[in-house]
Amino acid sequence: MPIYTAPVDDWQFLLHDVLHVDQHAELPGFTDLDPDFTGAVLGAAARFHEEVLHPINLRADAEGAHIQNGQVQTPQGYIEAWAAYRAAGWHRISLPAALGGGGLPPIMSVPISELRASTGHSFSMYSSFCAPTASMLSRLGQPWMQTHVVPRLSDGDWTATMCMTEPQAGTDLRQLGTRAVEQADGTWRITGRKIFISGGEHDLTDNIVHVVLAKVPDASGQLPRGLSAVNVFLVSKRLIDPATGQLGALNGVHARSIEHKMGIEGSATCALDFEDAVAWRIADERRTGTSANMAPMFLLMNYARVGTAMSGIAYAEIARQNAAAYARERLSGQASTPSRYPQQVADPLIAHADVRRLLLESRAFAEGARAGALRAALWQSVAEHAEDPAEKAEASDLLEILTPVMKAYFTDKGFEAAVACQQVLGGHGYVKDYGLEQYVRNARIGQLYEGANGIQAMDLLHRKLNLHHGRAQRSFLSALAGCVERNAHNPQLHAFTAPLAAGLERLRTTLDWLAEHTAAAPDRANAGAYDVLTVFGILYIGWNWVDMAAVATNPEACRFASAQTRQTKLQLGRIWMDRQMPLIHTLCVRIESGNDALMQIADELI
Repeated sequence: MPIYTAPVDDWQFLLHDVLHVDQHAELPGFTDLDPDFTGAVLGAAARFHEEVLHPINLRADAEGAHIQNGQVQTPQGYIEAWAAYRAAGWHRISLPAALGGGGLPPIMSVPISELRASTGHSFSMYSSFCAPTASMLSRLGQPWMQTHVVPRLSDGDWTATMCMTEPQAGTDLRQLGTRAVEQADGTWRITGRKIFISGGEHDLTDNIVHVVLAKVPDASGQLPRGLSAVNVFLVSKRLIDPATGQLGALNGVHARSIEHKMGIEGSATCALDFEDAVAWRIADERRTGTSANMAPMFLLMNYARVGTAMSGIAYAEIARQNAAAYARERLSGQASTPSRYPQQVADPLIAHADVRRLLLESRAFAEGARAGALRAALWQSVAEHAEDPAEKAEASDLLEILTPVMKAYFTDKGFEAAVACQQVLGGHGYVKDYGLEQYVRNARIGQLYEGANGIQAMDLLHRKLNLHHGRAQRSFLSALAGCVERNAHNPQLHAFTAPLAAGLERLRTTLDWLAEHTAAAPDRANAGAYDVLTVFGILYIGWNWVDMAAVATNPEACRFASAQTRQTKLQLGRIWMDRQMPLIHTLCVRIESGNDALMQIADELI
């Protein structure tokens, strides 16, 4: 059976030695975040996920969710685990206390997200939209939704889904065909089909609320082709009495089928039919037009993208733990002359340089990305609650840049790490009993979820880098330069700051090239978009390794890492700097090549 130990010590090191959460007491929820409190919370969360979810994960994947007698059934053990999960409240730890949540800041939900994906990705999909939908409805929902729906979602008594994709329409919402028709009583009727709906039907709760994208027909009854007709609606599995919150008869929505997927088999990924289903519109009434109509979905999408990014870290961590354990025990060949293990018939795999490459590159990513995820969550609180307008604006800019970067780059690297760790096991990595093949299958979905990674790259290139007339881009580059400047005087950090500084300057040159060519030759810029995003991802993790190295070289500033851990951190940081940062130059050369051949081959010849 696969093993897993939650990285509680690493979270404590990052929260208190690197990010200094105690210095942010002015932000809501941070007053309580002393080491004893965070240690207790993270320890309890670790025990729950290690002891309750992890033991059923492999079996649930093999059993899968299925339809029996027209009803969707989750794998054995999920109903009991759901009751325990609701009681513990891990899904609502960062939901405001006023909404029934734990009231802790987002930085404390980041470890929970990693735990959920590492130990029970499929299980976690059923609760993934409970808290964010409750939060969204508390801001934009009608008063009766805030009174009757939000508490049920916060409690986990009901679950929620996001229904966007249709058989003919994924990211391109202009092609949506689901229709919403307003009724005299202020409700709407929804007709259409949605696919790829995680937790669209299940046996864990007696009600599910669906957040649905649909088009409103024009005066002639036709669905307009543009985005202006797209609106967001709430459709409940069972009808809700707005006056009392009581559930009534089944609504006109049902699961047509469950997808037979490559991974996360325990998650019921449904095709849902909406047949004249009663719905209620949700919008941001403070805005107008498409901005008002789409605000609810954007709130959910940003949350989903960051959550998906965490799955990349989670799979890199658990895959590396299992592969390293195997590599310490498995004997094969002689790694060096003379052998480091002369008393044994052969050296363990862990002694071989290529195996160490696979394991340590995976670990360097996981620990660097974990630091980046926690840092981004800190900025989330700053962007929402800081008193200084300039500080708020900078944090918001950094989050705008990093949301697509983290979603895409972290899931790319997480999948790459899972494959690398599977390779360590050789043939055993291909066998189900060892768990690695499950991690590879499951990790792959992160690159597709919530807008495929190529879409994230285009969003970064064309939207995020140009936000506020380029202010977001300047904020990121300036913050990165600040990291170099703060640490450049320390000779112990030269091996970290020099590569970061070189990567930053190379990126600046490439961004200048893009600024010159994007308008005149958009295809040339688009062809390099994925590489642009990858460069940002490498640099962001490099930035976090510089900050971790700065702490690790100063024992007086490092309270939560032993001397051995500090030395390991420095070596892992060097691995990132030596093996990943040099890729930036090659990627930038490739971007600036224009990639003309990509667009010159005729479509029918590809």
